Amino acid sequence: MTSTTSGGDRCCSTSRSSCARFLRCSRGEVCRRVDRVLVISQSHLARDPRVRRTVRVLLDDGWQVEGLFLDARQVGENLRTWRFPLDHKRNGVLRYLVEYSSFFVWSLLWVVWRVLVGRPALVYVNSPPDLLVFAALPARLLGVPVVLDEHDPMPELFAAKGRRSVITRRLLLAQERWSIRFANRVITVHEPLQQLFESRVPGVPIDVIMNVPDLEGWDSVSWDAGSRVLVFTGTVAVRYGLDDVIRAMSLTYRKIPGIRLRVVGDGEDLEALKALAGELGVEDRLDCVGRVDHQEIPSFLAGAWVGVNVPKPDELGSLSFSNKIVEWVMLGFPVIAGRTQTLLRYFPEGTLLYVDPGSPESIAERLVELDQMGRDDVERNLERARAAVAQIAWPIQRANLIRVIRETVGA
Repeated sequence: MTSTTSGGDRCCSTSRSSCARFLRCSRGEVCRRVDRVLVISQSHLARDPRVRRTVRVLLDDGWQVEGLFLDARQVGENLRTWRFPLDHKRNGVLRYLVEYSSFFVWSLLWVVWRVLVGRPALVYVNSPPDLLVFAALPARLLGVPVVLDEHDPMPELFAAKGRRSVITRRLLLAQERWSIRFANRVITVHEPLQQLFESRVPGVPIDVIMNVPDLEGWDSVSWDAGSRVLVFTGTVAVRYGLDDVIRAMSLTYRKIPGIRLRVVGDGEDLEALKALAGELGVEDRLDCVGRVDHQEIPSFLAGAWVGVNVPKPDELGSLSFSNKIVEWVMLGFPVIAGRTQTLLRYFPEGTLLYVDPGSPESIAERLVELDQMGRDDVERNLERARAAVAQIAWPIQRANLIRVIRETVGA
């Protein structure tokens, strides 16, 4: 038996199963209605750390989450997800258009269905694509607020993948502006990207929730001063400078006999990078692990010497802020990184081992320098890097995300 109290709260005097839907209570306790948040992302929840952290924050803050992703369906106490039955293939422009348009239609119909079930408190949409935010239109028409989380700037993302025509850029800029203006609240991953979006869409404030990892539950590992294994984790693509790292390895293996590159992940350029290693005579120094579960990553970092993250010096690379860099620093690994204004904003000189983006020679010089550095010098760099991470750590970002969500729903 239930009785209604002010504000819509309910008291359950029997078991949970007798409560109204989306209530959380126990015998004899007053319990409140658990509001739903719809989360949409054209990614795998298990593989996308930012989306996964967002869902976890929502659950921890007491929301019920219903999500549409690319993973198999999940059903839990306060988490229910549905799967879109078409995976990423990365096979050209036509495939991108088919994937984006199909997922948009599927998302639109899914939102209609979930709104008919009951009015949600919030719709949280992750880009890319930016236009996916318009799948929340049925909820928006009912007054439900919509959050757009801009992970990447799509004009720069497509340019980095070779789509650089003037028409393509204009269309991508237009859809970016429309999408940002449609949302009630817009979030992005760091201040330089915030400034870029605000310059393109004047008058629309953008919130920053930085893309930094939460390493709770990870095994403790640290760098191996005697090893000469470079490590990269993430999407295997030339735009992340892996070809430059392989070329740098070919320039240094005589000076650093034990040098190797361990790549943890997969992507569209894996075979091309293997072929390049073969051409340069270092194929026996390239270890490709493939994609692994996020919780398994520490085991593949064990015994490594340094993390490498050197995106190409293009528009997207200059805005790059890899959560892998923060991850490696938190775990206690030195990091070789491409020097960009975005990274320098958070990691000043003397924290990361900076190189010139797009320059195998600069990477090679830094590798030789690191090979000759004393352990104490490396540890001092790491200490400064950890101090920089402390200023942007996940607990700070988590609190900001909770604030933004509550303010948006409250408004």
